[in-house]
Amino acid sequence: MEQGSFAEYLAGLDEAALTEVLRRRPDVRAEPVPRGFVQLAERLSGHESLGAAMREVDRDAVTVSRAVAALGGSSKTASVARMLDAPEESVRTSVAELCARGLAWTHEGVVSLPEPLAAHWLAEIGGGRPAATIAKTAYADDLRATVAALGVDTDGLRKVELVDRLSEALTDVQALAKILAALPRSARDVLDSMRHNQGRDYYFYGAGIDKRIQPLREAGLVIKLNHGWELPQEVAATAWLADQGTALTGRPDIPVAATSPSPVHTTAVRTVTGLLDDARSRPIAALKKGGVGARERSRLAAQLAVDTEVVSLAIDVSYAAGLLGRADSGYAPTEAYAQWRDAEPARQWAELVIAWFTLELAPTSRETQDDKECPPPLPLASGAGMMRRALLRAAAGGRSVTAAGRQIDWFCPLHGYDAGQSRQKLAAAVREGEVLGIIAADTLTDGGEQLVATKDAPEQLAGRVAAAFPDAACKVIPQSDLTAVVSGQPSLAVSRLLTAAAVRETHGAASIWRFSADSVRAALDAGWTSDDLRAQLAAIADRPLPQPLDYLIADVGRQHGHVRVRSVRSCVIADEATAAEMLHTRKLAKLQLALLSPTVLASTAEPDDVLTVLRAAGFAPVAEDATGAVIVQRPDDQEAAGKASRTAIPGRARVEATELAARLLADPHGANSATTDTYRQLANLNSQLTEAELILLADALDEKHDILISYRDKNGTRSWREIQPLQLYGRWLTAWCHLRNGERDFTVANIGSVAPA
Repeated sequence: MEQGSFAEYLAGLDEAALTEVLRRRPDVRAEPVPRGFVQLAERLSGHESLGAAMREVDRDAVTVSRAVAALGGSSKTASVARMLDAPEESVRTSVAELCARGLAWTHEGVVSLPEPLAAHWLAEIGGGRPAATIAKTAYADDLRATVAALGVDTDGLRKVELVDRLSEALTDVQALAKILAALPRSARDVLDSMRHNQGRDYYFYGAGIDKRIQPLREAGLVIKLNHGWELPQEVAATAWLADQGTALTGRPDIPVAATSPSPVHTTAVRTVTGLLDDARSRPIAALKKGGVGARERSRLAAQLAVDTEVVSLAIDVSYAAGLLGRADSGYAPTEAYAQWRDAEPARQWAELVIAWFTLELAPTSRETQDDKECPPPLPLASGAGMMRRALLRAAAGGRSVTAAGRQIDWFCPLHGYDAGQSRQKLAAAVREGEVLGIIAADTLTDGGEQLVATKDAPEQLAGRVAAAFPDAACKVIPQSDLTAVVSGQPSLAVSRLLTAAAVRETHGAASIWRFSADSVRAALDAGWTSDDLRAQLAAIADRPLPQPLDYLIADVGRQHGHVRVRSVRSCVIADEATAAEMLHTRKLAKLQLALLSPTVLASTAEPDDVLTVLRAAGFAPVAEDATGAVIVQRPDDQEAAGKASRTAIPGRARVEATELAARLLADPHGANSATTDTYRQLANLNSQLTEAELILLADALDEKHDILISYRDKNGTRSWREIQPLQLYGRWLTAWCHLRNGERDFTVANIGSVAPA
């Protein structure tokens, strides 16, 4: 490891400090994890990883980071404090925050940034070369004029001394800022133009001193060079920092809310349960382009007796939690849903709110794409998630959510929204938090406080809020009007029984289910017997069934199977009187029934069609196979095969921060890591990717994981692509491109960076 490097700094951290860095940068814990500190430094320095981490820091830390980049190799804490005219202690606090997130490190008092982050800030700063570098090739008389314009006595100074005085004058940031502030608007426009043109403005070359550049020359802000003018980097940096705002204010004082934290009260678990229970038998309809359209969301809202916004929230959150996925016939519960459904209410709630907390978009305030709705649960780029997390963290400790929202630009300075959009995202966060039981009466609930404290640990969060979820036993009360009132949260078995034998009429804390001849017959069609159905309903009700319901089940049971359909194509078997009745029923004319014997009828229709028409005409047939055995028509539960959204469910397993820290400290040089054939092939094809990036790309190709790459096409256009590598042949990588929704070939040499998807 190079002395003073990022890797050496990481290797020198103790286990607690290293664990904290890894905890705050969860993307570097995605498999395959870094082997050794060099690979860890490479993963922490990835463009995507740095961007995600910077969006979590406050405005003071962003300001200090920019100042460090502007100062370059002279960025000691005292120098940064002088540049920002801020207390040195405030700078140290922000530097410590950056270091704790792996966004900076210190060596011999100098603060350094990962190279991509420094390059990003420097690209925004613009300007030319440092003044000392420019001055070396300038004429002494031209240099003397510039130094004198800055108010420095130049009598008797040689060129080398003039260079020193110029550098010293331009490091006095406060004096330089006053000079910049006094410039007329037209001169400042010229300065900004030069900043973004490598410090030069070719318009002035060979044209003498244009009147537009005269104010900059008279202020000593440009240096004459070969009949042109160049803007020093120090001037560009000061101008840029002045535009960004350099005051370090410290954390805003957020007042304590007028109300104390409330217990967790939420309908979220019940709404998601109702949505996904129903989706087992009737999948949620999907649009051709994917997602759940407005019409289907309205239907679900009416069915669940909630607002359409709550439906959107339930779809996005359940998809992000891995409970809902894409199936052939729409969206349906995944394999994980059954386990979640049987979990304790506190654990169910914990998984939902953590999925919401980490979600990058606002389900009730989705951005549009090309002026068109991007329906849930389709992923999209959004800064709403970072604002939501910043808001909740700022309001933790019983503080006012409204007051925290007014200071969101300090807590989340890189959100990228204008004032109107920012208000929309904050309102969405509060609205969703109230539905989920995170926010109540302008403060975080007990559950909200615990969510911020535990972050992404569902077991720990569930344990802390368990007392807020008393075990409300499900009660089923059958009524004499052929309804049943169900209070509490029904288990999966109870839900399946009621779904099979009744139709839900209302949702809520107490739902109402109605029994009818059709619903009971459907249960018998699914394999229940009338005796079993009565026994199971009596068991969950813990009381005898009302006489009307008991009679209904008995009557349907006596009729059920009285008429049987045997597959001939089709053969209908009944007693002589019923067969004669069917033969003369006008509603059955479409079946073209023919009398084979007094008790046997034949039809040219398919058996399923015969069953449907007979039932519509008031008969209660059952199906038989060719041997005469009754066919039990069980409705298949719909289950999604697709994966959940990547903004919340990572495609790769993650190692715990404590475990990875122990591995790195035990093997700091990555001596136990081994390269694969795929890795070596990719390394031969692309020399610009780091070792850590090549390992990620090779693993994605070998294991068919999704990966995020930056790519430069043949026209030089750069884009970010989420892909699933399929095959490597020659110098090309064939992959499924999620952006283009199809297979694409990528030249390996043109892949600029790689990050976990």
